[in-house]
Amino acid sequence: MLFSQLIPTALIGSTSAAPVNVRAFQAYSAEVTIHESCNATQRHMLSQALTDTWSVASVAREYVITNGPSDPVFEHYFGNATEAYATVVGIWDSFLNGNKQGVLLRCDNPDDNCQNEGWAGHWRGENGSTETVICDLSYRTRLFNPAFCMNGFNLITAEKISIYWSIDLIHRLFHVPSVTNGLVEHYASDYTSVRELAQHNSSFAAVDSDALQYFAAHVWAIEVAGGGSACVSDQSTHDDNSDHNDATTSVTASVPPPPVESTGCVLHDDHYHCSSPATTAVGATSTTRAAKECHTHSDGTQHCV
Repeated sequence: MLFSQLIPTALIGSTSAAPVNVRAFQAYSAEVTIHESCNATQRHMLSQALTDTWSVASVAREYVITNGPSDPVFEHYFGNATEAYATVVGIWDSFLNGNKQGVLLRCDNPDDNCQNEGWAGHWRGENGSTETVICDLSYRTRLFNPAFCMNGFNLITAEKISIYWSIDLIHRLFHVPSVTNGLVEHYASDYTSVRELAQHNSSFAAVDSDALQYFAAHVWAIEVAGGGSACVSDQSTHDDNSDHNDATTSVTASVPPPPVESTGCVLHDDHYHCSSPATTAVGATSTTRAAKECHTHSDGTQHCV
């Protein structure tokens, strides 16, 4: 008997096959919902802000996939850990394509946090884990993507890169557990600490909220906004006679001053090697940022940027 004849015979004679359990798919939405508390103007602005957000995230994802883990910009923000590439690609995939059913932007003030000075919005945490409140301050201060790199904006020296709606909403949506399954957290707090993380703890850099935001802003500024190295480099070390026209060549001009958290630092290409931590307190800073923006985590702690 031919082997091909054995298969249907065996299948017909089998009475022990397990039944197939048909399971219904959950409701799926690729879009973030804008709450009914938002008026027409707020709704219009938030719709454009979300469009900007998906655009920046899409370009970041495509840049990683196209250029790979050995790309200088990728290594600049995420280091060279083996798992960094797949992790970063997965995060942007989840951010863009994950189920956003129930993910909500609202314009009221249910937790009374918008009355706090400097608060432009916050994730509701245990009060509503899929909900983010956008306070009035956001509508007065945020810029849309066409303004990227305008008015002397510089990624390294800017007090906050969340001045752009797209970067701000990337940050806020990273807090929503269902967007990235809670994978993205805060391990760095600014550009300098992002670079420290990439150099010394690359595994955490790949899941750090700030590293992902800075990377997305860097790629958009160069590849789409056309801001050049003036938008993404430390101008104190920039050679005006040089011409950097893409994200890769701009990285070498992006080296910040030696980290204040360490001593005995020696410059190696685009980063520093440091011999020991500084003796000052880790929490000490040399500058004070005005109008910090804060949000509350699910455990009640506050994070301000």
